[in-house]
Amino acid sequence: MKKQLLLAGLSLVLSTATFAQKKNVTDAILLMRKYNPMGDIAANKKIVTEAMSFIDLAAVNPETAEDFKMHFCRAQIYYSLIEVNAMENKEGPSDAATTQKWKETSVASFKKVLEDPKKTYTADAQNFINGRADFVFNAGIAAYGDKKYEAAADAFLAAIEIKSFLGEDFKDAEVNTSLAANYAVEDYLAAKKYDEALTFAVRVSEALPQNIDILISLVNINLQKGDVAGTEKYINRALELDPKNKQLYYVLGTSYMDKKENDKATAALQKALEIDPTYNEALYQLGAHLYNLAVEKRNATIELDYKDPKAVKLEAEAMDLFKQALVPLEKYVGQNPNDKAILDILYKTNMKLGNIEKAKEYKARLDALKN
Repeated sequence: MKKQLLLAGLSLVLSTATFAQKKNVTDAILLMRKYNPMGDIAANKKIVTEAMSFIDLAAVNPETAEDFKMHFCRAQIYYSLIEVNAMENKEGPSDAATTQKWKETSVASFKKVLEDPKKTYTADAQNFINGRADFVFNAGIAAYGDKKYEAAADAFLAAIEIKSFLGEDFKDAEVNTSLAANYAVEDYLAAKKYDEALTFAVRVSEALPQNIDILISLVNINLQKGDVAGTEKYINRALELDPKNKQLYYVLGTSYMDKKENDKATAALQKALEIDPTYNEALYQLGAHLYNLAVEKRNATIELDYKDPKAVKLEAEAMDLFKQALVPLEKYVGQNPNDKAILDILYKTNMKLGNIEKAKEYKARLDALKN
């Protein structure tokens, strides 16, 4: 009989311990029922901080560590800690490392909930996150409608971040971020606020590093700033995402031209034409680039004695560049037969190279247009 009484007492102790641990989950849940995202920030902070203290005890106890209700509650609490922190610190989290740990904890618990074979709290978790993501997304739509494009982009980015707690993408918000960011950058550039535009676009790009539209906005900002190095940097990043983008190679080529990196400029423009051999702008730019280089080399020989080996070398290089220039310029004029300036260049260049019949042909076409 004594043995039975001892066993009964042991059972009571175990039940009490289990109840105590489950009570931690219950206490956390009851506290979170008082939490209102639209309510007083100080009160909300006190609620979630106290709820965290209870749920942390439950999370490390074997009796409740794998409980799906505990994980659902824990995911909400740690998400809410971030939410309160964001409201309290409008300019950004007070401690990014702590905020990241909170997110990792929340995401891990949401993952547990979603992996539950019985899906006991799956719908609850989805409703919790989707409700918040939709609220912020709609705020972005409203800001966009009011032409507050930077605020709209920030709201869409926030919606993307919220969805990530469930390990999900938010494609509509990503598309809208690109649109809003593009208009925000245009507004900044129109006001010549280049630094503000750059700061904003860099922030968006850091949030969406695989978004080529944002990188192209950064290219445009740096072009208007006259920052060739910055232009090159973001073009190369964009090309990593879209290596078949002929416009990017064209802009890269013109940027190298500005920096007098002539070989790189030639290579970039040729790459654009590899992608599209009929690319009108690249044909013109490459032809003009090679022609101008040829003229520079030829002019450099004027100050040298004609017997100077350097003069001979420069003359040979100039003639070779004139020949190279003919290729894209002839293709260009094939698409733009009435361009008098290019016809004149083709006439004179062929004369320099001794292509008399070709030169006469271009001269006749040029004269016909003049008449």
